[in-house]
Amino acid sequence: MKLMTPILQPDTELIEADAKLIRDSRITDERIQGRIFRNLVCEEEDFSYTIFSGVRFESCRFWNCAFERAEFTDIIFRNCDVSGCNFNDSYFNRAAFHSCKGVGSKFTGSIIKNLEIKDCNMNDSNFDSSRLEHIRIEQTKLESANISQCRCRQVDWQEVSLVNANFFQTSLSGMDFSNSVITGLTLSDDNHELRGAAVDLYQAAELAKRLGIIIKD
Repeated sequence: MKLMTPILQPDTELIEADAKLIRDSRITDERIQGRIFRNLVCEEEDFSYTIFSGVRFESCRFWNCAFERAEFTDIIFRNCDVSGCNFNDSYFNRAAFHSCKGVGSKFTGSIIKNLEIKDCNMNDSNFDSSRLEHIRIEQTKLESANISQCRCRQVDWQEVSLVNANFFQTSLSGMDFSNSVITGLTLSDDNHELRGAAVDLYQAAELAKRLGIIIKD
């Protein structure tokens, strides 16, 4: 899978910024570009409609903040906590979450392209009704996550825990789950979401039980 990674200036050329810049941008309606944010702590703030381009977030904490209808292009979140944040109806392209926590974060109705999520805890997150294209998720927890009614194209799962994840009405065709954990998935009654998905023998035996098939030794 061809994944376009964030295009960023070297850290030495990024301008240090603080939360005031984000707050002010909502008033001035200006794009936030070429900045680096370090160690921000924001709680229940509204940053909706903000446009970020060529920005790096390092060790920031955004607890239950709103980023509805925001735009993120060429963005890296590293060692950040975005738990409970609302990214609904947002746009992501060439973005990455590395070693982040996003428990209960919401991305419903978003357009998400060229995104890498690596070494993150995204349990209970919600991607319902989103468009997901060229996505790589690696060594990440997405337990009890909602990924239903999504349009997917080239989504790569690598060592992801998807225990009790909800894929209702999301086609998994062409996806390889053989090195991930997919127990307890929520699917349609006929399990049609699984058509064309790749699994290992153990996973196949577990999934067969959903169809009432008994596999004998």
